[in-house]
Amino acid sequence: MTPPSGAAPRSGRPTRRDQLAAIAGGLFARDGYHNVSVQDIAAAVGLSGPALYRHFRGKQAVLAHLLLTGLDEAGRVLDGGGRVLGGDGRVLDGDADAGADAGAGPELPESYARLAALVVARPEFGMLWRRERRHLAPDDATEVTARAVRIGAPLIRALQEHRPELKPSDASLLTWGALSVLGSISDHSVRLARTAFEKLLTAIVLDILATDLPPAPGAPPAVAGARRTALDARREQLLAVSARLFRERGFHAVTMEHIGAAADMAGPSIYTHFSGKVDLLQTAAHRIQERLRQNSEAAQTAGVSASDTLDLLIGSYVDTVLDYRDLVAAYFAEGHNLPDRDRAELRRFQSALAAYWAEVTSAAAPVRDPKEVRVRVHAAFAVVNDLALTHQFASRPALAAELRTLMRTVLAG
Repeated sequence: MTPPSGAAPRSGRPTRRDQLAAIAGGLFARDGYHNVSVQDIAAAVGLSGPALYRHFRGKQAVLAHLLLTGLDEAGRVLDGGGRVLGGDGRVLDGDADAGADAGAGPELPESYARLAALVVARPEFGMLWRRERRHLAPDDATEVTARAVRIGAPLIRALQEHRPELKPSDASLLTWGALSVLGSISDHSVRLARTAFEKLLTAIVLDILATDLPPAPGAPPAVAGARRTALDARREQLLAVSARLFRERGFHAVTMEHIGAAADMAGPSIYTHFSGKVDLLQTAAHRIQERLRQNSEAAQTAGVSASDTLDLLIGSYVDTVLDYRDLVAAYFAEGHNLPDRDRAELRRFQSALAAYWAEVTSAAAPVRDPKEVRVRVHAAFAVVNDLALTHQFASRPALAAELRTLMRTVLAG
């Protein structure tokens, strides 16, 4: 197996353990945690499988090392005590002045510029955090969450100091939305020159932090999934249950027996509706792909201005994510587990979808570098996907309007 470009080593002289973890991180991000074996990792660095166990007790320990050390380095960078190293050993300090006039005080631009430098040097981390941390051992998962909170909490407090009118929950939403922008670069292969990339990410982040959120509506929020059409109630129930379990545990950790038990249905009875787990994942992916395709066609044929077309796309995308949270999570996080043909089709569709959004965004806000527009499109998707799927924000009464506002901010600047 040819190794992908792994995460860069930590500051200082990298250890053999760090080098092994970096290669493993690239493999996990490219192929998915469960599709990479200890033998794959060892082969990528020219070792035998047993030799890897001299450094890690197993694959799960490698994933924990990657996430914990990545969060530790983010903490050091924010404290000003760490220097980010690129793969060639160059120091990649963030531009502390990037976006300094974007509405935040001096500390926030510097903090996020440093984080932007870190993620540009280690683009795989966002994918590992978003998709693979479900596979950690319980104790490691608890520690990873605790360290992430310790990083996010000071950023939330700093935003409140600069914008005292914000409620703590609003500052939290904006901060985690900003961090989603940084993590979004693991979702695509668009790359700019290093300094330009860091400045663009920092500018988008500071736009997010300066966003005025819409007021909460008087009516109660819509119930997620209320717009589904259930032509076959049992089939739809199985699809919903399996998508939820895939989201919570990961595709490989879920069995047909788990799905049957959660749906209060005997395992063999499931096979009258679906041929197996892969069929369930294929159906979930096709359901979301078809919804997104219909959304694009409706916007494209509406006969309105580019700016209004962009608003139509934004509104329909947010509605889709909120209405089908679990299916969307399966679509984006488990696509690498589809059969080869389906996986290739999913990637072609996602590429075409992003290209159409970039075309509309460019028309609505011209004089933009095409690569910058594509980076913004992927960042906008990430903000909506991450915040909509984060439990602490799920019950916000104005979440749909807030996500539309944030998406427009990321795209239009």
